Amino acid sequence: MTSPKSIACRWIVVATGLLGSFCAAQAAEHPPLAPTRDVTVAYQVRASQIPPGAMGRGDGQDGQTIKMSYSVASGRLRIEQVSLPGYMLVDRAAGRVTMVMEPMQTFMDMSLDDKAGAGLLLNDKMRFVRGGGDKVAGLACTVWTVTSGQTTARLCVTEDGVILRGEGSDPKRGTGKLVATAVTYAAQPVAKFSAPPGFHRMEMPSAGLPSGGMGSKSLRPPG
Repeated sequence: MTSPKSIACRWIVVATGLLGSFCAAQAAEHPPLAPTRDVTVAYQVRASQIPPGAMGRGDGQDGQTIKMSYSVASGRLRIEQVSLPGYMLVDRAAGRVTMVMEPMQTFMDMSLDDKAGAGLLLNDKMRFVRGGGDKVAGLACTVWTVTSGQTTARLCVTEDGVILRGEGSDPKRGTGKLVATAVTYAAQPVAKFSAPPGFHRMEMPSAGLPSGGMGSKSLRPPG
């Protein structure tokens, strides 16, 4: 049986990629920094470098499927990966990431660096340059180039703040890409963005959350 600690460590690998850091100059112009409507998006994610065995059988450069849900009321993000049990919650207002492991009825909280932005959320410390228009998953979006030091990303974002496509690269950490395959606008239940009642808190493994941004050697949606 897979132990809670083992599952937690695998989710930390995912979190390392999804919670990338951008620390650039304040943007004079930028897209919406978060979705303005409740939404669920299915993404196909690819990364150039993934530690062997880190993501489980069937994972690798050919791509992963993740599902992102966003609640405007709570301001929280929920991320699910098909190959891992449970899900991850991101609460930037509280500066917290919660990994929920349903089979073990446990959850683990960890701090979100106040200089970091979730890979599927934007912040006003990023540097944006507006590009042209495009269409992904049947929806119109605007292309934005985002830079921070040697890290560069190109995102296609809808008028209501949903990232439909992202590509990023870092000379030291490799490249990452995500593409939306389905977008569903629907009200999100509040309970979906918290650990279920009765679940037990688990301490973070001693290794902690590795540092790293969009180019981390794990699952890396640009951002």
